[in-house]
Amino acid sequence: MKHIVIVGAGFGGLTVFYHLATWASARDVQMTVIDERETFLLKPSLPEVALGEKDIRDVTFALRPVIENYGRFIRSRVLKIDPKEQIVYLEDETRITYDFLIIALGGKKDFSVVPGFDRYGYSVCTDILAPRMWEAIEKFEKGNILIGSGPMLSGTRLKDVPHLETACEGPVGEVAFMIDSELRKRGTRDQSRIICFSPAEIFFEDVGDKVHEAFEQLARKHEVEVMTNKVISSIEQDQIRFKDGTTISSALTILIPTYRGPDIILESGLGDEAGFVPTNEDFQHLDYDNIYAIGDVASRTVPKLGHLAVEQGNLVASILRQRITGEGSRYDYEPEVFCIMNMGHRKAMLIRSNTLWGGTMDISYHSTMSHMMKTSFDNYMVKFKGKMPPQIAQRLLNVYLGRFESR
Repeated sequence: MKHIVIVGAGFGGLTVFYHLATWASARDVQMTVIDERETFLLKPSLPEVALGEKDIRDVTFALRPVIENYGRFIRSRVLKIDPKEQIVYLEDETRITYDFLIIALGGKKDFSVVPGFDRYGYSVCTDILAPRMWEAIEKFEKGNILIGSGPMLSGTRLKDVPHLETACEGPVGEVAFMIDSELRKRGTRDQSRIICFSPAEIFFEDVGDKVHEAFEQLARKHEVEVMTNKVISSIEQDQIRFKDGTTISSALTILIPTYRGPDIILESGLGDEAGFVPTNEDFQHLDYDNIYAIGDVASRTVPKLGHLAVEQGNLVASILRQRITGEGSRYDYEPEVFCIMNMGHRKAMLIRSNTLWGGTMDISYHSTMSHMMKTSFDNYMVKFKGKMPPQIAQRLLNVYLGRFESR
């Protein structure tokens, strides 16, 4: 009997799990999923939680009954991975042996590198911080609102991976537009400036010129300002301090933090300098051929985006099936930035671009249809417990979006 262990039950981990569940039992393959949470968190919906549009209960579901239909679920923090002995050590000293290991732990969001965040900062990044941010927005009256990203760390083992200064700036733009919508609804928009800041030279550095142009037009329309080459140093009670020595007043500071790899990856000797897992193009560890890493934890994943985690999960699941059964076809992994930014007023901006990887696709679509697509996807994910929409829906989406590529 082969034993496949999946560490992390987010987008990537669940994608692999659902694929394996279709054939594992018939081939005498045991599956174990380990996660420190009992619930799946639909992170793309956290901006809606942070703006009071959804309750946190609307964007979670219990993992245990889902996993235990097909395999074993363990709620635990992983203390260490021994890749040579093929053992995962849990916090209660339990030892889990494996034949294949899929690491899908996500990245570590390191707020601690910004002094003052714990007292004066807000974020959409967790199920604790998002509701807290809505409490602050409810009380907000006037002043500057600063929304931005900390710099992303990256290793040096993979020379073919594009370097980005930030993990993902989609949530920055999304929150800016949603707050703009909220303040206009209250009739207080003219009492505030909304300013996005980025450590990169170009805001949204992972897309091409066409998307940049579309975003800039919307930003001007909604009076959202953008500052680039701004690396945050600290958050104070009424201002932000940047590493270039400048400051700007802020009545509300919202941060997407520095990303780094989880501590256990470095401690287990599986990571690069930044703690991310270095892999080849199959997302197979460079040093251990029975270990795969997908999603934010992988060095190869830039930007840190849920869509990429899902696509990588599809690929790794297909490779595992071929390795174990000799059957099935390899999934055609084609990385692209695909995201939908809620903008309030039932509007959203859909972005699809592969220019970061040398492609020519670079489209955006701002409409009520984009908002409907985001809402439908989020509702589907919760209702069907983390399963992706069926392939026919994906094909119809591609046909629909193809209309805009040709323009």
